[in-house]
Amino acid sequence: MPYTLEWEPFGVHKKFTGLVSGAELVRSVIEVASDIRFADLHYELSNYLDADSTDFSQDALNEVRAVRIGSFNANPNIRVAIVTKDPQIEQRIYSTIAARLTLHQTRVFGHLADANAWLGRTDPQATSS
Repeated sequence: MPYTLEWEPFGVHKKFTGLVSGAELVRSVIEVASDIRFADLHYELSNYLDADSTDFSQDALNEVRAVRIGSFNANPNIRVAIVTKDPQIEQRIYSTIAARLTLHQTRVFGHLADANAWLGRTDPQATSS
């Protein structure tokens, strides 16, 4: 599976690896939004640093937006941090933010430490290395 979910006390860390398809992106968003813990989340961290590439169709991105709109009603207070060095992912997110298609507060970062600081997240791996 090209993603894993790591549930944390105040959020969820989605780690993507390998080739990430649009279907897998949609599945990850639905899995988080439909979880009983969703209503209490403070953040969602989507980490693409270990993804080799992504293949997101416009249909998949539209489906993600639809799920996000529905999930906003359940929890409007989540911050979404996306960590990537992939210019295609960055451009998609910046375009989405500019078009005001994101309801949750969303930012893109090139480094995990910057995303963690913005989210107020303590990275469990940072303390172990």
